[in-house]
Amino acid sequence: MATAPSQKKARRVDTLLAVDLFSGCGGLTLGLKQAGFRVIGAVETDLLSVETYKKNHPKTTVWQSDIRDIEPTDVLRTLKLRKGELHMLAGCPPCQGFSTLVTKNGLRHVDDPRNKLIYDFLRFVEGLVPKTIMMENVPDLAKTMRFKRFCKRLRDLGYLVEYRILNVADYGVPQRRRRLVLLGGRYGAVQFPERDTSRLTVRNALSIINH
Repeated sequence: MATAPSQKKARRVDTLLAVDLFSGCGGLTLGLKQAGFRVIGAVETDLLSVETYKKNHPKTTVWQSDIRDIEPTDVLRTLKLRKGELHMLAGCPPCQGFSTLVTKNGLRHVDDPRNKLIYDFLRFVEGLVPKTIMMENVPDLAKTMRFKRFCKRLRDLGYLVEYRILNVADYGVPQRRRRLVLLGGRYGAVQFPERDTSRLTVRNALSIINH
C-alpha cells in the first residue's frame, strides 16, 4: 500500500511542474530543479532512499511505495492537477535486467521482473498526460522489443519521441558513462542540448565543491 503523502500549498500557474518516478535519493530531481522545474511529486519504493530524498527535497510530495500499487488518478488528486497540466514526467526505471554486466553484453536473456516497470512509466504517461517526458536508462534497453513497444505506444498517444545514446561526460558530468536518454513532447519535439566540448574532471568537480 502507498504511504499517504501530505497536501501541498497552492502553486503559481507559471511554474514548470515535474514528477520524478523511480526517484531514488533525488539526483534527477536535483537536475530538474537546476533546469528550472518545480518537482512536486516523486515515487520510490526503497525506504532508505525515500528518507534521504525527503531530507534533500523536503517540499516534494513523496509516495514510498511500489509504483505498481499507485494509480495515476491518486497522484493527480493529491497534487491537485488535471490531466495535461504537468509539464514534465521524468524517471529512470530499474535497469539491472538490461545492463551489459548482467546480460554478458547481450549474450544471454535475463527475465528480471523489474524489466517490465517501463510499462508502469508508460501507465503514468497515459494517466497524467504530461506535456513532455524524459526517461533515462542503460543503452541496451534500446535493443529490446519492450522498448520498441514502449516508443510505439508513446507515438500512438501523440508524443514526438527521440532517443539517443549519450556519454554523460559530454554534458558536464565528471564521469565517462553511456546512457540512453529518451525525450518526448506532445506539442513538438524536445531538443537535446548541445555537447559541451570541455570535459569536467573529477579533480575540478571536487575543487568546485570545496570552494
